Amino acid sequence: MRRPCKPGPDATLREALIYVAWHPAIWPAFMGILARHIPAKARFYVMCWRAGYRVSTVRRLAREARTAGLT
Repeated sequence: MRRPCKPGPDATLREALIYVAWHPAIWPAFMGILARHIPAKARFYVMCWRAGYRVSTVRRLAREARTAGLT
């Protein structure tokens, strides 16, 4: 079995995890990223809940703003 190539920006979670599993040298950096990502995601969900918006609505509005060049 050959080693997986580095995943691109549109990689699935499965592809990224396979790559990380094959490269033990990047495990500490990956865990550091994960340690920052999980609390940030929780803050985003709480922010949406407090504002009274569904997460999918906030993501759609952000996507529309990006495509319209507003950000």
